[in-house]
Amino acid sequence: MEGARVKDPGPIRKIEPEIFRASREAPGSVKMKRWMLCFAVTLLFTVSAFAAMPVRWDQLKDPEAAAYEDPFAALSGTELRSLGTVLRLRQQLDETAETDADRSTLKRRLQQEEAQLAAAGVPTDKLLSQRFEVAKKRAAASLAGNKALAGRDIEITGYVIPVQEPGSDEVIAGYLVPEQGMCSHMPAPDPNQMIRYRLSTGWRAEYVYEPVRLTGRLSLKTTRQEITLLDGQVDMIAAFEMEVTAPKLGEETPRTR
Repeated sequence: MEGARVKDPGPIRKIEPEIFRASREAPGSVKMKRWMLCFAVTLLFTVSAFAAMPVRWDQLKDPEAAAYEDPFAALSGTELRSLGTVLRLRQQLDETAETDADRSTLKRRLQQEEAQLAAAGVPTDKLLSQRFEVAKKRAAASLAGNKALAGRDIEITGYVIPVQEPGSDEVIAGYLVPEQGMCSHMPAPDPNQMIRYRLSTGWRAEYVYEPVRLTGRLSLKTTRQEITLLDGQVDMIAAFEMEVTAPKLGEETPRTR
């Protein structure tokens, strides 16, 4: 009886190298997928790092310069006006040659104002002696911009006041302010609450106080320009400049001050 014949293992030998080759290639495929995933994550973070940062108006202020003690901040409008009246009456009594009757009237008014302030707990003499020092700190704080934002790409909402560049008829620049009507129907904001912008795009503002969201590179640079606005001549002092790369129109700006 013949022994059982064993099949030719040739086909098996042909298949085995393919299986082995596939198993050898699998780790490389996994590495490729991992590399692609790492690349995608890196790209995502790179894009995020260079994306414009949304900024509120109050963030433009220098926090160090703004951190000063202002004893007048706690006073009401009525108390501030009364304090101003006291100062004016004292100056009139010291500087002008009034008749005895006029001086008597001024003294009586002064005593009334001082009594009202004393009753409200307002230290009149102390506050008046501090007014020059506080005024200096206020002025410094209003000019100081947040150094951490210098050179950053930001986006901020506001209202534009387009102006002509000196020596040019083209309106490619202007001012961004936080509230509609500022510098005309309302007082101008502090310099660190105003941005002088320059357009590097083809967009042009259609009217004064058009609501926009501007995106661009912010720089700390104080500029000053006298312009003609709705109510006449206005001295525009801005603590920032922005090279605008992406304006977005038609958005009413929320109160962020």
